[in-house]
Amino acid sequence: MSKNIEKQKKTKIDTTTLQYVLDIMEKNLLNELLYEDGNFKIQLKKAIPQQAIVTVPQIIHNPPVATISNPTVNSMQTPVAEPTPKIKEDENTYVVKSPMVGTFYRAPAPDAPPFINIGDAVEPGKTLCIIEAMKIMNEIKSEVKGKIKEILVENAQAVEYNQPIIIIERG
Repeated sequence: MSKNIEKQKKTKIDTTTLQYVLDIMEKNLLNELLYEDGNFKIQLKKAIPQQAIVTVPQIIHNPPVATISNPTVNSMQTPVAEPTPKIKEDENTYVVKSPMVGTFYRAPAPDAPPFINIGDAVEPGKTLCIIEAMKIMNEIKSEVKGKIKEILVENAQAVEYNQPIIIIERG
């Protein structure tokens, strides 16, 4: 019986300490936290839900095209849309793409300085930005060493899955 009492004492959790650890995790936007105090140890991890990719059919609206009549030439004039520039990744350039649909944030809080600016040097593992999806803040980290060449989206802008968001010049 004494073993059962000892086991119960070891497994009893101080709710004040647990709440303190949870508050630290929430305030610092952490997904994982390990708290140790003497023989007491708590490891917490947030469950990150699977991101559902929803495709919405696009309705293409073709506005009426103006016809210009000329006694010598009859032709349909159609405006030519300029193609959007393609962002190419090569051996000198790394394009960071959004891993999910969400909202792009340059800083951890509205009053905090941005994680990166154009011209900043980055190493693998350096936080570049946050993408909020379903009220969960997901840190996007650099996978390469280099220098920030371009930030393609504005702060608090919605981003799509696989959308280019940052260009890093490798180096």
